[in-house]
Amino acid sequence: MQTIISRDIRRGFTLIELLTVIAIIGILAGIIIPTTGAVRVAAKKAQVKSMFSQWNSAFTLYKQEYGYYPDVTGGDRKLGDQSSPATTGRDDADRFVRTFTGKNRDGTTVTLVSDLNGNKRRQAFYSLSEAELPSGTTSVITDAFGNTEFGIIYDINGDGVIKSGSGATEDGVPPAVAPLSGANFTPTTGSATSDIPTAGIKAGVIFYTAGKDGSTSNAVMSWK
Repeated sequence: MQTIISRDIRRGFTLIELLTVIAIIGILAGIIIPTTGAVRVAAKKAQVKSMFSQWNSAFTLYKQEYGYYPDVTGGDRKLGDQSSPATTGRDDADRFVRTFTGKNRDGTTVTLVSDLNGNKRRQAFYSLSEAELPSGTTSVITDAFGNTEFGIIYDINGDGVIKSGSGATEDGVPPAVAPLSGANFTPTTGSATSDIPTAGIKAGVIFYTAGKDGSTSNAVMSWK
């Protein structure tokens, strides 16, 4: 009788197989990581758009109450000048909070009526979240990207359309706003296809921020 001996042969990966697996993992990582980053940027842009929508509601409610839009930028159409966030930026944040809540940032009563920026009835039109106004004595208003500068342009002449430029039929030149990192962003103007087209934008007030890096594709504009 012939005896058959069974052997348990265990074989490991060859070098070629290991290199193949590593290459596949590298390819998948190259696909997944940029996609994940893009999803995060899109989510943050959506958060900023939502914040702008709430700001628009606050401005609208204020106008319904007092008959005009409040200027929370100090006249330069830019909220939170980053050149000196401990002073200028905080002043803008204080003005914004007092205008739309009727109180100081810490919830205390505003002593001077002039500090209410026109909200003499101390009406509450908006409530800022902790994400928008972090705690601290030098806090400035921030967006989901951590930016502290916002462009705010009003329909100054009251024709229901915001146009860029100087003159009786325009509402001001949009200022550049700085991102947390990257290049400053300014909405384009001057043509029918610009961010702010020559025909204007049908709105009472518009907002924008530089978004992730100040590029046109990553900037966030309330009307686009």
